[in-house]
Amino acid sequence: MPTITCPCCRAANGAGPNCRRCSTDLSLMFKLEDDRESLLATAGRHLADGRVAEALSLIAHAETLRPGPDVLQLRAVASLLNRDFTSALNFHHAATSTAK
Repeated sequence: MPTITCPCCRAANGAGPNCRRCSTDLSLMFKLEDDRESLLATAGRHLADGRVAEALSLIAHAETLRPGPDVLQLRAVASLLNRDFTSALNFHHAATSTAK
């Protein structure tokens, strides 16, 4: 799980539910991150099973929670499975430039 930045004091928090510095309740932020990770894991399983349309729906939902390079990587894989090589390369480049 990535570090959650407290919106009140900007402290980095690796565990919750409260901010380590100011004790703000971060439980909803941690829940959103857990939900996002679950969506991406399920999308990965769907891609492995060849269920690209279902995976893309889950990836889009996860992206609404928080965009990131992991979303772009899964979009690249989905594009490869759809034989859309141009989009796959574009998503790959976007993922690697975002991750830096």
